[in-house]
Amino acid sequence: MKYWQRCKLLLVLSGLTLSLHAQTSSSPARWDASWISLPSADRAGYGVYLFRKQFDLTNYSGPFVIHCSADNGYRLYVNGKFVAMGPAKSDLSNWYYETIDIGPFLKYGVNTLAAEVVNFGEFKPRSQFSHATGLLVQGNTAKEAAIINTGTTWKGMEDASVTVWPVSTSGFYGAYPGDSIISQYKFWGWEQPGYDDSKWEKAVVTGPVALQGNSSQNWRLLAPREVNALMMEKRRFVQLKENGEVKPSGRFLEGVQPLTIPAKQKISLLFDAGEQTAGFPELLISGGLDANINLTYLPDYTGVTTLQDYIRPDGASRRTFIPTGYRTFRYIQVDIATNKAPLTIHDYCYQDTRNLLTDRSAFAASPGLDTLWKAARHLALAGAQDNLYEDTYTEQLQYISSARIHGQAIAAFTGDLQLFRQAIWLADQSRIPEGLIRDRYPSDDRVVSISSSLQWIGALQDYLMWKADRQFAKQLYPGVKQVIGWYEKYADANGIANANMPYRNEAPAGTCAYQYLLALRQAAQIAGFCEQPSDSAGYTKTADRLRETLYQQLFNQDKGLFTSASGREVSRYATALAILAQAVPPKQIKSVIQHMLAEKPAPDETLYEKYLIGRAVMESGFTEQSTNELQPIQAMLEQHHPAFFRSGASMVNLWLLGITAGIQPASYGYRTVLIAPEPGNLSAVQATMVHPDGNTMGVDLQFRNNRVKGKVNLPFGVTGKFRWRGKEITLHGGPQEVSL
Repeated sequence: MKYWQRCKLLLVLSGLTLSLHAQTSSSPARWDASWISLPSADRAGYGVYLFRKQFDLTNYSGPFVIHCSADNGYRLYVNGKFVAMGPAKSDLSNWYYETIDIGPFLKYGVNTLAAEVVNFGEFKPRSQFSHATGLLVQGNTAKEAAIINTGTTWKGMEDASVTVWPVSTSGFYGAYPGDSIISQYKFWGWEQPGYDDSKWEKAVVTGPVALQGNSSQNWRLLAPREVNALMMEKRRFVQLKENGEVKPSGRFLEGVQPLTIPAKQKISLLFDAGEQTAGFPELLISGGLDANINLTYLPDYTGVTTLQDYIRPDGASRRTFIPTGYRTFRYIQVDIATNKAPLTIHDYCYQDTRNLLTDRSAFAASPGLDTLWKAARHLALAGAQDNLYEDTYTEQLQYISSARIHGQAIAAFTGDLQLFRQAIWLADQSRIPEGLIRDRYPSDDRVVSISSSLQWIGALQDYLMWKADRQFAKQLYPGVKQVIGWYEKYADANGIANANMPYRNEAPAGTCAYQYLLALRQAAQIAGFCEQPSDSAGYTKTADRLRETLYQQLFNQDKGLFTSASGREVSRYATALAILAQAVPPKQIKSVIQHMLAEKPAPDETLYEKYLIGRAVMESGFTEQSTNELQPIQAMLEQHHPAFFRSGASMVNLWLLGITAGIQPASYGYRTVLIAPEPGNLSAVQATMVHPDGNTMGVDLQFRNNRVKGKVNLPFGVTGKFRWRGKEITLHGGPQEVSL
């Protein structure tokens, strides 16, 4: 493999997408750099710190590889050009570093490496862990290390121009705070070669490097980044509205013709990105001394949170402002009040930021479903960052229940399972001493529930259906046993959760029991895959006994559905869990499915619950009545309902692929496939997804008079069945015709 294909390289070219080359594992020849800070830096409080290192290159050619990390985060510049940011979020026991080849940015003679390090202190995102303010740069070889390693040869200063602009909310908020930037205090040009840093402070060493898997007094244990680096693509707003007298030129949004706001004027501009996006807006201005600029980031729905940045210009020419933290928005409202001087906006654009993934999926069936597919896919890809964020606007946290859906959707779009795998692994790392996992992780809180722990087992089972990774399964299998063992310790003799069970978090006892039963079924399969046959048999025996109890106690014979607890109303979600956990007698499955789909959804039915209802329909094979299930979700999109704009919306993509187009894994590793389409009233369905081996697979089907014909394409080496109205055709690898 060529060297360029082994290094993580982040290139920033004006107007172009960042280009990265992944290196799945990399470490220097020797770790001899030190963590550094500044004598005046607050160890744990909010602060923005600028570091510089000048060095001379007269006889060095070829790649120049460094390893970089910081606490909380950094933006790295080489000779004035932005080349990387990080680190990827994890925890103190797995503190990631990035590997970057800065060789293409270096030149003969004097060079400058500069880093902006931000410690958000008490305002840090909920997903951010922290030990102390610090920067670490390590050369890959002894030659590079002698030139570039962090130590007392680095210089730095605190950037006092940036402070926190508080977020206004009446609900939960876990993302980045806003910025207040007083431009006159900023060290403009600090990252450029030739900047005079003679009066800057000398950096101080705060500690040595400690590596993951070792004992250390330093809680930050370094590990190489495990997932793709982030890509950044320069994009422009598609529409601009204003309520003042200034009339922006039609070419202003193109960055061609500037907009000038006269002195003593107030104007409000609303920039529309066209769809909810995430990244770093860039504002380029001149003049406007002592003007007030407020930037308000608005999602594609009405919420209770207001995230803003505030800028006070210094009147100089061509100043660029970029927020310290990642922003999510559909719209940005820019409120400007000029003082005695006019303000010119040369350009306003944004760097769309997401994980480096290549989407090769497609779906076409009807205008409504096509729109739903594209909207959900866009949200899923936008939420795929260092982690799988459920809500990119207010939380930026990774929940295992949502990551279970989100990770599979990303795999279907791209064939990439890195983020899904990492989500499952990080959840395992979050385990509390009692044996359960946290609902969300990385997160510096301790939100724990039985439900999430049992769902984690389901997420591992789903992952194995995509990739038969026995080593990974064996690594996590002790955690599976811990969760099952914990539940058995606290449940009653029948396996029902009792009222005093810890971490039940008010979930109905019956719902916990269904989840436990399903987890037992999944644990039995995982145990068999991990070559633990006695455990597999034991889990199956316990599950068979519990399903009889649940059927007798919680099945409502009159309505043909299960209840969440004895004497309560029937529940579509509880019924779906019962179907998936094989608690329904085979002869009753079709009837129960029909009753479940005919039952009116509860007002608070979540997208995750709808996902499992879809899974129950798909795995049962009785899909004929399922075509109306997406209509409420279409209405949510049309009404811009907040619940839609979360990664759980990617259940739509899994539904359209798995039920409408009917493409389902039939064995671990997706080595066999079942294709059982359910088109409803559709006359045709086309779908393409990516198999975990990297090849695409899909269907192009037409439906008429209760018959189906068309084309199916599977990767070579993959076999399966095509099922239609009780009839089957054997499928082989490659393209083939079907007709039933």
